[in-house]
Amino acid sequence: MSSKDPQYSDKLLMLYSLKLEQLMRARASANTFRFLVLQAEAEAINQELKQLGMSKLSGYE
Repeated sequence: MSSKDPQYSDKLLMLYSLKLEQLMRARASANTFRFLVLQAEAEAINQELKQLGMSKLSGYE
């Protein structure tokens, strides 16, 4: 799947949204390591979205 493909950006947006949900659950469970891993994953997805001009810039920090 190419980064020019509209489905690619749609899937990234969906993945980012799901990742943020996981991140909030990890924060609530006080699992620091899981939270840090999910935070890094969300940031990587967000960086890709930025390159596509679709940054979501959420307040997950």
